[in-house]
Amino acid sequence: MKNIIIRIIISIVVILVISACSKDEESTTTTITYTCTGSSSGSGPTIGGVTLKEATYTSGSNSLTFVNSTSANSVYSGQSPFCYTIDLTSTTASMLKTNSANTGNATMNGVSLAGYDNVTAYYTIMANSVLNTTYHMYIYADNDSSFYLNAWGYDSKSKADAGYVLSKHYTKQ
Repeated sequence: MKNIIIRIIISIVVILVISACSKDEESTTTTITYTCTGSSSGSGPTIGGVTLKEATYTSGSNSLTFVNSTSANSVYSGQSPFCYTIDLTSTTASMLKTNSANTGNATMNGVSLAGYDNVTAYYTIMANSVLNTTYHMYIYADNDSSFYLNAWGYDSKSKADAGYVLSKHYTKQ
C-alpha cells in the first residue's frame, strides 16, 4: 500500500510540473504581424513624376497594395501578405517595356523591336525586416493606375541592372 501511495504522489508531482511548463510556454508565445501598419500618406510612391494611388495593383496571382508612399503589402502567388518598405532612388536606367499592341518604338543594336517601348525606369529597393529580405528591381509607371517591374525581386542591384526588360505589368484594381 505504501508503494502505491508513493507512486500516486510521484504521478501527481510529474503532472503538476508538466502542467506548469506548458503554461509558461503558452504565455511567451508572440504573434508577428506581417502586414503594414503605417498610416496613410494619401498616395503611393512617386515614380518619375507619376504618383501611384494608395490601392491594390495586381499582376496575375501577385499583388502590391500601397499603404502609403513608403510601404506596401505584397502577396506573391496567393501566399500571406508581407509588408515591405519601399526605397525609390533617383538612379535611372533605360529599359524595354513590353508593348502588347506591338506598336513600340524600341530598338536594340539597330534592330527595331515593335513589341517594346524604350522607357526610363527607376531603381527600387523593397525590404522586409521581419523576414530579413531585400529585393532589387526597376519600376516604371505608365500612369497613376499602372506600373511595370523588371522582375519581382533580384537579390542584388547588378542582377536588377541586367534584367533590362520591364515585363511584369501591374494594374490598379
